[in-house]
Amino acid sequence: MINGDINGLSVEEKSHWAARQAYIALGTALTAAALEQVDATPMEGFDSQGLDELLGLKEKNLRSLVLLAVGYRDAENDHYAGLKKVRKPKEQMFVHFATS
Repeated sequence: MINGDINGLSVEEKSHWAARQAYIALGTALTAAALEQVDATPMEGFDSQGLDELLGLKEKNLRSLVLLAVGYRDAENDHYAGLKKVRKPKEQMFVHFATS
């Protein structure tokens, strides 16, 4: 079923579909890292063309979309690691809509 649906998409639609799939995988990876107590952060705004070239992705019909850095923080040298986290009040964070 998926093959049939995907094959019917234009090249641009396939690209958008693949990007959404990548973000689903990214969310899963972030959740898994959190469960294992591994620090992780997603990154955009990198030189995707440069990275694609470095990794030879174009030859594999692939392209980079987002990066995920994983590892452990350097608590001894990171003076921010022990600071209290800043949280906004829930009234500023959430918008409630009336349902009818």
